Amino acid sequence: MRIVADADIPFINEFFASAGDLILKPGRQMKPADVKDADLLIVRSITPVNEALLKNSRVQFVGSVTAGLDHLDLNWLAKNNITVRSAAGFNAPPVADYVVSIIAALERKGLFLRKHKRAAIVGVGYVGRLVAERLRLLGVDVLLCDPLRAENEADFNSIPLTELADLDLISLHVPLTHDGAHPTYHMINEDFLQRQKTGCILVNASRGAVMDTEAFMRAGAHLHACFDVWEHEPHIDKEVLQTVFIATPHIAGYSVQSKLRGVEMIFTAACELGLITKATSSPVVMPMQTLQFAGLKHHWQDVVLGIFNPLIMTAMMREKLLPAADTSDLFDHLRRDFTYRHEFAYTEIKGLDLPETDRVLLEKMGMRFSEV
Repeated sequence: MRIVADADIPFINEFFASAGDLILKPGRQMKPADVKDADLLIVRSITPVNEALLKNSRVQFVGSVTAGLDHLDLNWLAKNNITVRSAAGFNAPPVADYVVSIIAALERKGLFLRKHKRAAIVGVGYVGRLVAERLRLLGVDVLLCDPLRAENEADFNSIPLTELADLDLISLHVPLTHDGAHPTYHMINEDFLQRQKTGCILVNASRGAVMDTEAFMRAGAHLHACFDVWEHEPHIDKEVLQTVFIATPHIAGYSVQSKLRGVEMIFTAACELGLITKATSSPVVMPMQTLQFAGLKHHWQDVVLGIFNPLIMTAMMREKLLPAADTSDLFDHLRRDFTYRHEFAYTEIKGLDLPETDRVLLEKMGMRFSEV
């Protein structure tokens, strides 16, 4: 059994090295010669998997450690009897944590402080549902926009995209699609942007091309844009990078736990198909982190930003990418080196005196507290 995998997939060795002959290759530079003799191919979203890559190969299984599938030619793969599995939902908890981190950073900057706040979640799959739950915990009135769910679920109330306005926050969690009744490519266009009120927070943690970048530069200056994904990435538009309020290198779904969870999901899928033999237990234990805070008078925002502060990452992005002639390698390095964030549900806080309401809020988001 020969397994070819993206070399930058964390924990790939721990799960797949004993399952066969594991060959690691750079995901962006993967070539037909690399996969010609492979039985299993394990990739991330940066590797297009299509006829050009797999024609004349013996690949029978493609596992993508991603939630989205837009990098896979599903029609061609199906016609050629190649089984595809993705890690759907593996990154929902860290994306929800990421949105909360953005809100904490905004509040520390004196923004998003209005008492009665309204938000819209565009794309209400597993990720969008969890983000909506977190926003409601923060006392935000949440509207949902997902026409596909509305068509298939009689009791699902979806607000049309064309009616979204007068909002304090809009968070995008859709796949990238180019056809069908509700394509998402460039769905955030000039009309949409102009309709939003000044100071509205626009979060894109889905796919870069959901946003029409040129339209954003023409008509989005009045918004507080928070972008984790970028059209044409890893080639980042420096003007956009300078314009947005928060900039991160496609890491909203990255956490120590999600990286482990994602590769384990693909490993389990391959085992269930009988392609490899499943071990009696996971080769890696899901890690926890313990944090202690010095001083007094902390609030929930301090705890959240102590786990991950998107303002610090924004400063790093600008410092490294803006002077560079070519941003692509630096963008990939920032993304690859983002290995330290733990999810709220795998974080224990020790000896911290918080207001009771803040403590209850963080516990509802999954954090644990101990006195010592």
